[in-house]
Amino acid sequence: MIALETGVVADPLALVKWPGSKQSFPSWERDHSMDSAVKSSVVWFFKRTAGLIGRERMTASLKKLGYADDTFDRDVTAFWLNGDLVVSPEEQMRFLTRLFRYELPVSRGHVDAVRAALTMPPGKITNAAGVHDFPLTWPAPLLLQVKTGNAAVSEERVSWLVGFIKTGDREVVFVGRVRSSGTLENMAGANLALRTLNAHPPTDNR
Repeated sequence: MIALETGVVADPLALVKWPGSKQSFPSWERDHSMDSAVKSSVVWFFKRTAGLIGRERMTASLKKLGYADDTFDRDVTAFWLNGDLVVSPEEQMRFLTRLFRYELPVSRGHVDAVRAALTMPPGKITNAAGVHDFPLTWPAPLLLQVKTGNAAVSEERVSWLVGFIKTGDREVVFVGRVRSSGTLENMAGANLALRTLNAHPPTDNR
């Protein structure tokens, strides 16, 4: 969204050439647009984009959006990966609620572009490792707009799934996070979110 607002990304579907370097996942070793980079969590794309935005514009934009109480001190191309900027589940929830309600101080068209990038295939979610089943048992038809996230800082691992579900006239924003001092699969946050969401389907009173 910051890339769109600053003009660093003019077209969310325009391809950026893969630099040709070896990547952690085969899905990253090709040209990507903003839309496909979000769907496949393509770190090289986000690092390049953050560098073009620059530290000054990035910090000002994060403050304007009210994303988190924290900020970052080190490299603008890695602050969301290395623990420099810390965001809590509660902060994620507040931010996402404002995003999906179009309450952020950004262009509605740019929010729509981000939401399109977050939109998942029916019964599936995607991340760097590929396409995964996500058998949400809520009433159909379902609109699922989500983002996975995984990082390792020192000895700690963290895995997220955050996003938005629309079923009928019900709209739900959710945040799932798993932390571990040991190994953690990259679907841990998604699996926690799925179990919890399926255990608490929407009702007339909730």
